[in-house]
Amino acid sequence: MKHTLTTILISISVLFIIASCVTNNDKVKPPVKAQKSIVILFEGDTHCETSGYSRFAGLRDAMKQADTAHVVTVSLGDFMVGGALGAISKGRYMTDIMHSVGYDVITIGNHEFDYGGENMKKLLKQLGVPVTCANFYDYGANTPEYAPYIIRQYGNKRVAFVGALAPVTMQLQQHAFYGEDGHQLYDLHTDDLYNLVQQATDKARNEDGADYVVLLSHIGEIEAMGISSHKLIAATRGIDAVIDSHSHTCVESEKVENADGKDIIITQAGSQMKHVGKMLIAADGTISTSLISINDISYESKKVAKVVDSVKHEAQVISEKVVCTSSYGLTVADADGVSLVEHEETNGGDMVTDAMRIELNAEIGLHTGNSFVKNIAAGEITYGDIVAMLPYENSMSVISVTGQQVLDLLTKCTQNTPENDEQFPQVSGLRFTVHTATHTVTDVEVYDKASDGFIPINLQRTYTVAISSYYKGGGFYNLLKDCPVVRTTTLMVRDVVINYMSNTLGGSLGEAYRRPQGRITIKE
Repeated sequence: MKHTLTTILISISVLFIIASCVTNNDKVKPPVKAQKSIVILFEGDTHCETSGYSRFAGLRDAMKQADTAHVVTVSLGDFMVGGALGAISKGRYMTDIMHSVGYDVITIGNHEFDYGGENMKKLLKQLGVPVTCANFYDYGANTPEYAPYIIRQYGNKRVAFVGALAPVTMQLQQHAFYGEDGHQLYDLHTDDLYNLVQQATDKARNEDGADYVVLLSHIGEIEAMGISSHKLIAATRGIDAVIDSHSHTCVESEKVENADGKDIIITQAGSQMKHVGKMLIAADGTISTSLISINDISYESKKVAKVVDSVKHEAQVISEKVVCTSSYGLTVADADGVSLVEHEETNGGDMVTDAMRIELNAEIGLHTGNSFVKNIAAGEITYGDIVAMLPYENSMSVISVTGQQVLDLLTKCTQNTPENDEQFPQVSGLRFTVHTATHTVTDVEVYDKASDGFIPINLQRTYTVAISSYYKGGGFYNLLKDCPVVRTTTLMVRDVVINYMSNTLGGSLGEAYRRPQGRITIKE
């Protein structure tokens, strides 16, 4: 019996040893899963164009189902403003749609401020998506309003998304950055932007162990206030790739040297979701980018499509209210949607600036070409049509301007004619000639109400000018920024146009605006 018990104990010991050896044998460990690639799908500057969201989400869902890569969706901002849905709801309809998409990370654009900073904050909270922006602060605060970066884990890799917003926003959306009494509400730290992005990058790497840093930039490659996305790359180190926006350009892939002389990839997906951007971080760490035409995406999210349809239906009642009728259309762009009002007079520009001048009882009406978006077709002109043409939240003022300042403005803002210039002026109460060869303006005349005709401008005299609040935020190259204010209003430009169409014109455009009225003559 003792012998048998000893044999059993020895056998158990041997089995234990064998089990231990098997447990510690690397060959029989569960295999470590290989790191999958990371795909970042991105869009920016959608400006209330809703048709692409369901396909954007559908592509994401299809890629996730294939399970060959970690899939991330990001937005680069400027989604609240640019069409009727944004204007009618002050951005809420667009955040409802984006909520249904279910983004992983977003940053903010300058047009999120069009309806005011508090409105933006409220809607972003309802959106329920992590927001990153390293340089947006409440004025005087020591920490940014939103996280300077967001860390996400994908397999055994960590990706940090750093957000940055163009400081020129403080000019473009000045009404949101300053209270009615002139005190400052928010700050984008213009002089410290590059340092703030660098600090966020360093902290993400050194404290949160980021393997990759991707900058979500609403800055653009076009320099404003001495800042551009390219200059930001050149001034920093540690960023692996930049997804850019704000300048509405399609950049499939470009390389810019950083502060260490390393080539950093930068990409941008244009505007209105005509393209979806794709950034691929391969398992070996290489990064590549491409653009996908929205028309080439066959997938669709039924969930998102249902929300889009619901939002459109809700807005339809307001949008379809008829304001005016016309037997001809009002033009601000060509058949491909390329702006005309940024290099020539159009009948749409004539009508809008007349509405500004007449409704505000001023001598001159001025509006920048980039303030117009879409044409209005012949037939019944609805509230939604007017909002789509004039989607931006620009309130109206009357200011006092000298004749010399008017001449200087016309000369500066037509300097690139016949090429497009966002500050090209659409005018009322003015006539002038642009000479493209010499970049000069001559024969400037002002409408004289007493004689019901045009007379030469008096460079020493002051004139009252009806103008949108954008003139203080960078409009007309800031040439009128310090002009005395005669009066301010709470009326938006589109409100003035609606009043003009429905009341002053009696609900019909008649023949007055069938074609441009010859206010701007362009000579080679």
